[in-house]
Amino acid sequence: MKEFLIRTSKKLKEKGFLRLSIWFLKKAQKLNGKEVERLLQEHKNDYAKCLKKKARDYEKKGDPTEALILLERVKELGGEVDEEWEEGLRLKSRKQKSFETKLLLNPASIGFNFARSYRKQLFSISGTPSFSDEDDSSRKVIPPELLKVWKKAVKSSQDYEKQYRLAVNMAIYGYIWEAKIQGEKTEEIKKTTEIELLLGILNMDLGEKEKAAEKLMYALELDPKNQEAYCHLGKIFSEIDEETAIQYLRKCIEIDPTTETAENAIEILEEIKDEIEV
Repeated sequence: MKEFLIRTSKKLKEKGFLRLSIWFLKKAQKLNGKEVERLLQEHKNDYAKCLKKKARDYEKKGDPTEALILLERVKELGGEVDEEWEEGLRLKSRKQKSFETKLLLNPASIGFNFARSYRKQLFSISGTPSFSDEDDSSRKVIPPELLKVWKKAVKSSQDYEKQYRLAVNMAIYGYIWEAKIQGEKTEEIKKTTEIELLLGILNMDLGEKEKAAEKLMYALELDPKNQEAYCHLGKIFSEIDEETAIQYLRKCIEIDPTTETAENAIEILEEIKDEIEV
């Protein structure tokens, strides 16, 4: 198992998935800390450099808040951050947050449309979908059923079930980006396997594979028999590393081969290789 984890981590690093490579090394470290420690630190240093570069990119795009989030992650990894740069980002972020608060205090007034200019200013993150005039997510009128769920959630801001239901309904009605933001707010109330699974799927839909995999793997830590998490991880890794994908997909099928999720896992396996004994 240890060799598998280290081998997978190295493959992920080679392909630029540093966030995931560190996750696998941490698992390997629990099996043999001394042997993996040097490699883990090397990956952390590389990831910290990558995050600082991304933070600069976010700053150029006018998103100081996301840049600050990345710098916090850099410090968690043991990396150094320029204090003047960080303080400058904080000042810009406060101004942006003031605007964001005014916009989000009454989302029903804009029918969850989040006009494209606002979305770009608030959520200028690479990988988010572009919005055309025909985009379905720019509806002018919020669906009545979704509005009902939203009103209940607003009245009970710390009620996990109501907040989770709102995130799910946003996703069902096609408001993927808003569903992700709502899901992250729900996660702050309570971390459960269901919210981590939902966030993993939403990040997949937004093309953020590393964030998706991280959420799905956390869902498995909370519930090692979460079939959907295994299946989605298998799908993500089928495009990154076949060996790891096969491990996840086989585990999905082993849990219960009679479910629709298991059928989906088998289909993905068949796409990876023509003949695999499952």
